[in-house]
Amino acid sequence: MKPTKKKGPPVPAVGPLKKQQSSLKSSDKSTGTEAQHRRIIAALRLGPKTTDDLRALGVYQVSARIHALRHRRGHDIDKVQFSGQAADGYSHARMARYTLVAEPGAAAIDSDAHRHHEGDPGPRETAAPT
Repeated sequence: MKPTKKKGPPVPAVGPLKKQQSSLKSSDKSTGTEAQHRRIIAALRLGPKTTDDLRALGVYQVSARIHALRHRRGHDIDKVQFSGQAADGYSHARMARYTLVAEPGAAAIDSDAHRHHEGDPGPRETAAPT
């Protein structure tokens, strides 16, 4: 029987590799949660966005990210659900359009102006048909 070599603990990245890994965590292309939160807020500041819009920006598990921004970060974000066809070509019964109403410590954003611009007179949150 051959003796097996014990593996030591993983060695942390050093030098150029560590620098590269650190820059990826905060880059625009990062899939880290913080980077996704930054992209969502930056996009919503420009106006309402659908789930597809946010996915196109590299945001994954959009509803989970929005939930964290609402309940852990204190952002006031409206959600209106609607039926439609997504970018993937499939019909979806429950797509969502998100609107940033207010940020923590900031005055409310005029969401009525956003709704009018998007042609959505909808209520703050609606349920999709079952």
